[in-house]
Amino acid sequence: MLSTPPLVSILTAFLIALIVTVVLTPVVRKIALRWRLGDKPNGRKFHPHMIPHLGGVAIVLGTVAGLVAAILSAPGLAGGWRTSLLGLIPPVGMIVALGLVDDMKSLRVFQKLAIQVLVAVVLAVSGFVLFTGIAALDAVTAVVLLVSVSFLVGISSSVNLIDGHDGLAAGISLIAAVSFAVMAIMFGADLVLVVTLSLIGACLGFLLFNLPPGKIYMGDTGSMFLGIMLALVACSLTAVQPTVQTFVAISLILGIPMLDAFLAITRRLILRTPIFKADCLHMHHILSELSFSPKQTLFVMYSMQAFLAALGLLVLKGYVFPIVVGLTFVAVVFSTFLRVMVVAQSEAPAAPKLSTSSIPQMKEQRASAESVARAVGGQGR
Repeated sequence: MLSTPPLVSILTAFLIALIVTVVLTPVVRKIALRWRLGDKPNGRKFHPHMIPHLGGVAIVLGTVAGLVAAILSAPGLAGGWRTSLLGLIPPVGMIVALGLVDDMKSLRVFQKLAIQVLVAVVLAVSGFVLFTGIAALDAVTAVVLLVSVSFLVGISSSVNLIDGHDGLAAGISLIAAVSFAVMAIMFGADLVLVVTLSLIGACLGFLLFNLPPGKIYMGDTGSMFLGIMLALVACSLTAVQPTVQTFVAISLILGIPMLDAFLAITRRLILRTPIFKADCLHMHHILSELSFSPKQTLFVMYSMQAFLAALGLLVLKGYVFPIVVGLTFVAVVFSTFLRVMVVAQSEAPAAPKLSTSSIPQMKEQRASAESVARAVGGQGR
């Protein structure tokens, strides 16, 4: 059971993060509009007009405000918390700066990747490592560092990749953060719980302005920040309880961003296109091309994320069936979406973007997509 100071702190963290994000998002939006900083319509964007994309600044400041408020509300624990959180400022600050620069002036993919790897190495060497619960792997320092760096970069990039639809990255991150908060309560990890509650408050506050039709986007500043923070929380949870169950639970909770990233890599290898070349064949693009409305697309993506997260939490209870169900579900979703993606691109090999007229066979694949949607609660049409 939570003692009084942590309980006060986590509630304070949530409320302050929520309030600050709600207050700052419109301010950031006005600044971005004035500076003409936003996503302009193109083959990969769904909106007809420029949408400001500095919302990540509000998310970052809201999260930080929540953490600071939590520390101030728990004097007895502030020393330990402050030491842990201060160590995150330089590397996480680099990620935020990277996203901010990229939002203002687009960077090359390899420039972004190099900085992400550098930050991941710093964090891993500082002690933020991912334990798999497999003794043979966790006993080898080099393997732990390699796995951790790959995980930190991978999750940061995955959330960044999935941020291509109103409300998607913030909503997926929100579901993951709520699940991690439940894990933190189960493990008695007060500091992790405070961090997750701050993230939850910031995501909720931002979603008020980002749900379809979105008035502002989080940009790389927000998506990479949320990605690296979720990855750090995941690493911290495996440090508290380094078991295979914890590792599997975390993998399921972060399943949708990772699935979308693996789909991107796989389809580009199959189609022989550059791995790092942006396209419009992500899961949310496919759902939209299959005539799902923006809200229906969100419903399907949220439902799949919540379903996998729920399975992940059940794994912690010692059940085996959630692992079997989860792996089967991921395999079905992966194969279904991959097939549609490959068909879509092969129908328009010379087209720079996906268009309904260029993929006449895609409508025939909708029955498969609908069966996946119904498996997680119905299509919601």
